[in-house]
Amino acid sequence: MKIFKDFFKDRSLGFFIALAGGCLAIIVSVIYLVSYLSIYVDKMDRVFSILTFLCALLGGLVVLVGELLRIEYISMAGPVLLAVALAKHSVEAAYPIADMGTGVVFFGGNQLFAVLFIVLIGIVFLTVLVPTFLKHNKQ
Repeated sequence: MKIFKDFFKDRSLGFFIALAGGCLAIIVSVIYLVSYLSIYVDKMDRVFSILTFLCALLGGLVVLVGELLRIEYISMAGPVLLAVALAKHSVEAAYPIADMGTGVVFFGGNQLFAVLFIVLIGIVFLTVLVPTFLKHNKQ
């Protein structure tokens, strides 16, 4: 218990937000993969991208490793990777969103997942971006 107390005693708000954002990024990336695999077992949906999954997962891991090992600038790579994941998913989600706008199913794709994961990955991106402008240690 003393190890945890000593580890967290000189940490400030930026550390805790980054830690929560890194954990949230890993959770969202796993949910992203599991949700698409559970619906389309034999074939993948056109909205799913392995690049989105890997960038979101690696972004969360980079943030966690940077914060836990106290490597100052490595945690800035997390928001960059999550921005790539958000951009890639937004490009792929444009097809089902266009179908929603026109009312004609032309491109295909799961419309609910397309919009849901734009929102979730966007929230995670903002959660790991904000702590890059905050102090992580009290000293």
